Amino acid sequence: MKKTLVAAALAGVFSAGAFAQNVTLGGLTDAFVGSMQYSGDKRTAKVGSGGMTTSWFGMEGSEDLGGGLKASFNIKGFFLGDTGQSGRFGGNESFFSRDANVSLSGGFGKVMVGRGLAPNFLPTVIFNAFGDSFTFSPIVLHANVPLFNGTGWQAVNAGDTGWSNEVIYSTPNFGGFSANVHYQVGEVAGNGANRNIGANFLYFNGPFALGGFAHNVRANNPLTGTVGDVKLGFSQQKAWMLAGKAGIGPANLYAQYEVAKNDNYAGAAGNAESKTWSISADVAAGPGKLLAGYADTKWTTSPTSARNGSKRDTFTVGYDYNFSKRTDLYAMLMNDKITGYDRGNSFAVGLRHKF
Repeated sequence: MKKTLVAAALAGVFSAGAFAQNVTLGGLTDAFVGSMQYSGDKRTAKVGSGGMTTSWFGMEGSEDLGGGLKASFNIKGFFLGDTGQSGRFGGNESFFSRDANVSLSGGFGKVMVGRGLAPNFLPTVIFNAFGDSFTFSPIVLHANVPLFNGTGWQAVNAGDTGWSNEVIYSTPNFGGFSANVHYQVGEVAGNGANRNIGANFLYFNGPFALGGFAHNVRANNPLTGTVGDVKLGFSQQKAWMLAGKAGIGPANLYAQYEVAKNDNYAGAAGNAESKTWSISADVAAGPGKLLAGYADTKWTTSPTSARNGSKRDTFTVGYDYNFSKRTDLYAMLMNDKITGYDRGNSFAVGLRHKF
């Protein structure tokens, strides 16, 4: 739960102009204990971070400018709750990689400048039973988490779940429908083509919802990698997803389908295409929810390569017990298989607390 800070208490940190602002400091810590084994891995006893949500902290604030206008800022970073390292995976990452932006909003919608979400993020995490779990959600694992093991398995989406040097326009809400248009400047001298473009939409109508995204990615995030290599040695990725949700009594059913094609916008021929589908469900049970989800990804390549026809399927079941609105305890079982590698089985128990 974010706690609003009294402006006077921040006098030593913020300038005098901040006394007119609403500033909040908040975050989330999530840690688990278990035995982890993705396909192709050896089993590892683990105290891990971010089982259901990646741990983060930061601050945000806004100021009413009058006339229906509001200015806002958002500065948030990830950390590992098991070691205290900054970032999501302890790798090459900017400190405030979750958010670092300023925005202006009003009746026209909202314009944000800085680092913010990529268009793939919301449709991926909203339309699956495990939400933004980068450890146990089958669709999130397939879409956004590469395996750094002998399998060489790549995440489907290029460009990360957040984009730097970005401008986002968000529409007002029209009867449950909203959309976001994303543009990232690549900032590579002499290479104006090195940029990302994308959009997503969300529609909510009672127990039913729809969403989706499309993007053209040519720049890596949050720190740029080798120019001309965003995925599997190709210089661009074009991808799209459609997703839906249906609430039926105590249950919510989810489905997603994504196609991602990696090729070159200039230069060598060839491509690598992935097709991913996922179904999942959550069912209210006591003070928590039973969770189940499955995702399947298959690659095809031209010309034919070792990756051609390779496939991954992941299945997870679990229970998320709510102590309160801020604290929950979860238990997860996961099964993971990649073509040509042994099946991996994982289990864990974790605690998540919002502050």
